[in-house]
Amino acid sequence: MSIKYTAEEKQKYFDGLPKKHMATGAIMFDRKNRLLIVKPTYKDGWTIPGGVVDADESPRTACIREVKEEVSLDITDPTLLCVDYVTAGSYEYLGENLRKPEVFQFVFDGGILSDGQISDIRIQEEELSEYRFVTIDEALKLLRANLALRIPKCLEAIESGRVCYLENGEKV
Repeated sequence: MSIKYTAEEKQKYFDGLPKKHMATGAIMFDRKNRLLIVKPTYKDGWTIPGGVVDADESPRTACIREVKEEVSLDITDPTLLCVDYVTAGSYEYLGENLRKPEVFQFVFDGGILSDGQISDIRIQEEELSEYRFVTIDEALKLLRANLALRIPKCLEAIESGRVCYLENGEKV
């Protein structure tokens, strides 16, 4: 075996690879088949519990952590429903155009919550102002546009038992 690169050169190569951003969330329902949605304090619109995947953290582990942090629920076995690759683009914030990086969005099935779990919900007040359980039709009107595209595909994934891959909210 011939070695072409020094360890330093190989590390420089690894350090120069593109860094992909990842985020994760969970869809969870009450017994009336209503979706749990949350209202962030730091951006417009509604979303599902979740957030950014930290360095050296798996999307699944991040989902479990974020759900616990945001709504005080322990989900122990979330099932992957959807991966959505979202291209980089512009984002208006406080009148300024910012560049949002590309991101992989992972959506997991957090299951049907028991009445006890629902009564245990406590929102993280630094990040969330409220939560609601809403019908899918209501959710699609309230959720941020990119997430509203994902939800029907996630429901299809639950029905079919097959993970869905999307790009910018659309099947490819």
